[in-house]
Amino acid sequence: MRRWLVRGLVVAAALGTAASAPLARQSGRLSARDAVALYARGDFSVAVRDLSTQGLKVAQFTGALDEWIANGDADGRQHRRKVAAAFALDANWAVTRATWNHWGSFDSGRDPELESLSQSSSQGLVAQWAVQQLPITGAPDSLERMLWLSAIGLTEDIRGWHRLDDEILPRARKRLPDEPRVRLAEVLARTNQDLHPLRRQMFWDRDILRKELLGSSATRPIPAAIRAFEPLLADPALTGEVELRIGYLELRRNSWSAALTRFDAARSKATDPTLRATADYFAGWVSEQLDRADDAIAAYRRALAIAPTMRNLATRLSALLYLRNERAEAYALLDTALNARPAPIDLMIQMERGDARLVPDWLASIRQALR
Repeated sequence: MRRWLVRGLVVAAALGTAASAPLARQSGRLSARDAVALYARGDFSVAVRDLSTQGLKVAQFTGALDEWIANGDADGRQHRRKVAAAFALDANWAVTRATWNHWGSFDSGRDPELESLSQSSSQGLVAQWAVQQLPITGAPDSLERMLWLSAIGLTEDIRGWHRLDDEILPRARKRLPDEPRVRLAEVLARTNQDLHPLRRQMFWDRDILRKELLGSSATRPIPAAIRAFEPLLADPALTGEVELRIGYLELRRNSWSAALTRFDAARSKATDPTLRATADYFAGWVSEQLDRADDAIAAYRRALAIAPTMRNLATRLSALLYLRNERAEAYALLDTALNARPAPIDLMIQMERGDARLVPDWLASIRQALR
């Protein structure tokens, strides 16, 4: 009874999140060439905000940027390439936020002649074009590093694991061989391709924690995936996130004790508050499966202190409090989460998106570097 009540409330909240996604913004006034020229002058927000994308295809967009690069003098062309790459990533991120699918858009590998720039599935195509503009020799500077990471984040945002593995990461490895996030992206690209059967295809139960009986074909790749992540535990920059990801793999094969151990480690090692909240979110769910309601409530409270409007988290905690007759607090928590605008992205989806959660900060740093 308890589990069905929790599941019902979580699904309802998740459907509410999808329904409240913003509508696509109407097109602006600037052509791509005008917009990148403004961006090059430092008018970043205006260039991105007023870019006209109505019906613009990826090939048209990148073709206009190619022309802008070619029209510069030979001495400044390399800088123009970096500016154009920055603008492409920044603008594509902005225009796809209105159509981004909370339930997991994916990189379909479509033709840039046909794919619309405003569709989230364009992100992998734009990211691939952007990294092709970056230098192939010389020591990479901080701007180049942030451009690489942003391109990786955009591609992970739509689960473009094949594109990362085949097109983007081979270049990134040569330019940033010691970059921790490139190393993590490599493991994510490999393991997510191997673990694809674990991912549900129907939107109403994607990214919602659930207890299920997985066949051997689904669980067989998990030990190899865990082994692939383990070497990254030695890197202090990654250890908290890696503990979390290994814990999630243990959760997927119902290894409750091993999962809880990993989530405890993630909570103590992660410096990113979102990762700590996600570790507690998962720990609370595992505790529910073990009928340890007190432990689940404690974990959910810790997570909610970091992410107070996260809907799936709030609904799980509210359901447990309701069952304990703590109904005033249960209603208050649920009311706050369901009425939050804009609706936050669920913690589990944040983890599934990989480096995408860091892209806004990297784009802000790119703008600062270009100033």
